[in-house]
Amino acid sequence: MSLRPYIETLKQSNLIIEVHDEVKFEYGITEHLQTNKDNAVMFYDIEGSHFPLIGNSLSSREQLKLVLNEQLNHYGFFQQALLNPKEPYKTETSLTFSNKKQVNFSHLPIPKFFPVDGGRYLSSGIVFAKFPGTDTSNMSIHRIMILDDQRGAIRIVPRDLHKIFLENKNTGLDTPIAVVNGYHPSLALAASSPTPLNQSELAVANSLMRGKLSTVKTPRYNITVPSDVEFILEGKILADEAVNEGPFVDITGTYDDIRIQPIVQFEDILYRDEPIFQTILPAAEEHFILMGFPREAEIHNRVCKVVPKVHGVYLTPSGCGWLNCVISVSIKNDGDAKKVGLTAFEAHPSLKWCTVVDEDIDIRNSSAVEWARITRAGANDITILENVRGSSLDPSRNREDNTSIKIIVDATKKKDKTGYKRVIHF
Repeated sequence: MSLRPYIETLKQSNLIIEVHDEVKFEYGITEHLQTNKDNAVMFYDIEGSHFPLIGNSLSSREQLKLVLNEQLNHYGFFQQALLNPKEPYKTETSLTFSNKKQVNFSHLPIPKFFPVDGGRYLSSGIVFAKFPGTDTSNMSIHRIMILDDQRGAIRIVPRDLHKIFLENKNTGLDTPIAVVNGYHPSLALAASSPTPLNQSELAVANSLMRGKLSTVKTPRYNITVPSDVEFILEGKILADEAVNEGPFVDITGTYDDIRIQPIVQFEDILYRDEPIFQTILPAAEEHFILMGFPREAEIHNRVCKVVPKVHGVYLTPSGCGWLNCVISVSIKNDGDAKKVGLTAFEAHPSLKWCTVVDEDIDIRNSSAVEWARITRAGANDITILENVRGSSLDPSRNREDNTSIKIIVDATKKKDKTGYKRVIHF
């Protein structure tokens, strides 16, 4: 399973737009992706590059259905992939090795998304790095701000890649990496998943792909990567060189903090014949789905253990696909909604607001959810937790310790009251 067959599936489903006019890499790509937010967009003529570019490749729930198979229980299928990872089969070569050159970012269709951005940003690169002393590759998505033709500043949050980098740095070593671009969306979902330390996200991706993923070793650093991708860039995260990274519009649609981040020195770029480059528009639906859907699945899994039935979980676009959740459930007793909210916060610690509704409320209809919140939640149905761990992406957080408030709204019908039956529908 790779990007090209997926693009054909998008064409058959009328979920892709083709742009043949020349588009500027500064802001022009952003404009097209924002205008066509529910469809993938294929650009054939990017200023300064002869490579085509695809964006919005997973920007709608309709596209997500194509990736996960619309006949399946999406959350259940995703959880099973996490619980039952399958090692991919190995191959010795790849079509991605057809062409090899020195990296030159000036030739690649890497956008500058917004005017105040610190530079052009490679936003869609899946970074592969070995855990020290092992042959196991970690995979995760990291933004890289382009500094010049061969170097970039990589944003590393305190997760697996950060641990790998620090362990190497403490012994005076650079961290070899391979950055993959132009891939099937299942790889991005696996790379965005909360997998346990030292568990291979590649094995999760293979489960999502129903055993159809193969891997290959990169030529320079012998890093295990998917074999059927469009581009592979090899380089090293330098142990002792860093620079200001940012500003960058993150998932909240606001500028993230400028931070000192490590420099990546890139060396080789390998690519297929007539390859397709890939980008992810920040603070847009694809960003929300990649970050949010794996958390929706985890919330669904845990909430199922505290109430009889979970009908749906939705991290809303207005909550940046990250901070605000609506959960539709069937409950036995008044007070169960609060348990649902507390469980959701345990499953997704960055969550800030949680509204719990009944099955008759369409969780993707913001008017219906607001109606339930206004007509079904009284003074005793709102729980506010103060000074608890929040999201580092929330601009309103306490910046000293990343604490915030968390709010649970019980917008369900109460068993001891009447008058909740809805007559009109939104």
